[in-house]
Amino acid sequence: MTYREFITIASERLEPLYPREEARAMVSRLLCHRLDIQPYKCIAEPQAEIPKAAMENLSADLDQLAEGRPIQYVLGFTEFCGHRIRVKEGVLIPRPETEELAGRIIDECGSIELEEDQEFNILDMCTGSGCIAYSLAAEFPAAQIYGCDISDDALKIACKQRVKLPAGRPVFFQADILQAPPAGLPQFDVIVSNPPYVRESEKAAMRSNVLDYEPSTALFVPDDDPLLFYRAIAFWASVLLKPHGRIYLEVNEALAKETASLFGDAAVLKDFNGKDRFVVLAR
Repeated sequence: MTYREFITIASERLEPLYPREEARAMVSRLLCHRLDIQPYKCIAEPQAEIPKAAMENLSADLDQLAEGRPIQYVLGFTEFCGHRIRVKEGVLIPRPETEELAGRIIDECGSIELEEDQEFNILDMCTGSGCIAYSLAAEFPAAQIYGCDISDDALKIACKQRVKLPAGRPVFFQADILQAPPAGLPQFDVIVSNPPYVRESEKAAMRSNVLDYEPSTALFVPDDDPLLFYRAIAFWASVLLKPHGRIYLEVNEALAKETASLFGDAAVLKDFNGKDRFVVLAR
């Protein structure tokens, strides 16, 4: 089977689950990864033949995609801020909005001037795969990055990421952020979090590939208390944030103003889709 034939046939098989262009992009990504070729090859050499051994693996992959399994779980990784981040069932797949949040921190905190021997500590609450923690560690080699999560599965993945870093790796620890912070943590210059914020009533608008495969504990909050994690973050910040520290949060677009009100003089910022997606406190 040629590249063109596989992309056409596989895309048509996925169209009941995804829009046509998204299905085609997904299949092209799968083909390029499994054959270890650059994306332009699919366009420049559409008649190239797929080796038989590779075709068997691609067919198995396609079966999983047709069942709704996210491509990130099929491949075992996703791209985030230029890094390959391992993911699997039990660990939330990082979204483009979260990547935008990490990029904002990198842009805004990169100009901070530190005095000699001054510590710069960052805490990533609800770290999940550790995507934010590793991205910040790659950009701020002089900083000490911490990440916490309640999930054993998430922490196992976070600790085993193979991101190349210029200095030390993030320190990960288990914690329920709805409880008091554990003893022994330093004071932090930056606290960042992408906690659960999707209300249970919003499930109906979500795709089955998310609902059936991704961890619900990392996504959903009860309708009657949708800000419970943000109140917890505000409490942790009252204990752990330095006087001139910063807070960066990803939030539910429908509750952005209510979330910001928990953090004093915090600003609501829009994401690349024009939605109220971030709450930032920069003292």
